[in-house]
Amino acid sequence: MTRIKIAYALSAALVLFVLYFGSGYVFFPQTQTGGFGLPVMPSEGDPILAVKGVRDIGTALVVLALLLFRNVRALGWAMLALAFIPFGDMLIVLTHNGSVAAALGIHGATCAVMLLISALFLIRPAQSGQ
Repeated sequence: MTRIKIAYALSAALVLFVLYFGSGYVFFPQTQTGGFGLPVMPSEGDPILAVKGVRDIGTALVVLALLLFRNVRALGWAMLALAFIPFGDMLIVLTHNGSVAAALGIHGATCAVMLLISALFLIRPAQSGQ
């Protein structure tokens, strides 16, 4: 399997994963409140949970659109830029007495996967004979 095919497969899996939990924050917030990693989460009726869900769904839809258009360079740059979201979430959890395991294991790992996908799309292999 080529690196681009691997990057596409990882991107598609990421889209499905983010759509799944983003939808959960919008439609079933009571099931999602403990998974972010903060010691205190808003109650299930708090609209901030829906805001987080909409942000996640929007992120997944951007990646999905670029996947469908098969624009490798644009997808790589978008993935690199969008990796800031889980990185920021990780910093928020770490700086607000949240779970270190959740910060690194959920948000940090998501950021790392996104950076890996970005690298797979953007790094061009060396030309033979150079």
